[in-house]
Amino acid sequence: MSDYFTTDELAEFLRIKPRKVYDLISKDDIPHSRVMGKLLFSKKEISNWISGERISNLEATNIPNVLLGSHDPLLELAIKHSKSGIAMSFDGSIQGIDRFKSNQGIASGLHIYDHSLKSWNVPLIKSQLNTKQIVLMEWATRQRGLIFKSIKNHNMKSFKDFRGKRLVRRQPGSGADNYLQYLFKNENLSYDNYIYSDLAYSENDAVSLILSDQADVSFGLKSEAKKFELEFIPIVTERFDLIVYRKYWFENSFQTLLNFCKTKEFFRLASNFEGYNIDNLGKIHFNSE
Repeated sequence: MSDYFTTDELAEFLRIKPRKVYDLISKDDIPHSRVMGKLLFSKKEISNWISGERISNLEATNIPNVLLGSHDPLLELAIKHSKSGIAMSFDGSIQGIDRFKSNQGIASGLHIYDHSLKSWNVPLIKSQLNTKQIVLMEWATRQRGLIFKSIKNHNMKSFKDFRGKRLVRRQPGSGADNYLQYLFKNENLSYDNYIYSDLAYSENDAVSLILSDQADVSFGLKSEAKKFELEFIPIVTERFDLIVYRKYWFENSFQTLLNFCKTKEFFRLASNFEGYNIDNLGKIHFNSE
């Protein structure tokens, strides 16, 4: 086995396009050499470069092996089944980013829509984390909509039809709350049009409030509705991404998770999640300079 990467091999290893490798070379930002006009990259030098040269000392050390941010049921299962050793601390997209910036975890999940730019997650990451050495990786797209118990001869179609009912509240700063407030604005609604319920901090908690008759409707995932044979009316297909420190992308725990996501066991698990699409799992939507 060679001790050197070619340009294409390095691009595949870093999960970036070859054009990006050439950009790094032009700025002399990555160790390389030329042999008879051919670019080569020492695997040892690349490993050292990844481990610290492009990340500040604070970012490179003492970051807990924790996944922060928004909750995704499939991601939670994948972490458990992969035996990656990654701990989980789900507390919503925005708070996850704040904690990520404070180096409280190696990665964070989010699904925040920029309504003016009509784009998922990238605008927020560019504004909040552009100075960090991170990548933004797609996990899955998911169908989100109205979840409620079956009602005979119902003609429910939108949140307007549930005015005066008990609505599951998600914590402020969560992706679900962010998008729901956008919907309310477009339909001239507010939380005041509904009866308050307990806050739900995960997709599982939101469905549990419906099942236990503590709430009438939730803005949740199709996968969770179908799992418990609840009614579901689709509203939006959202993209759930992970921001990951570049250094920790290559650490054993995160690579163990990614490798598990290529197995038959993972695809078996994912097949049980209706409304999910994982065709682009691993696609990089943003790679900081």
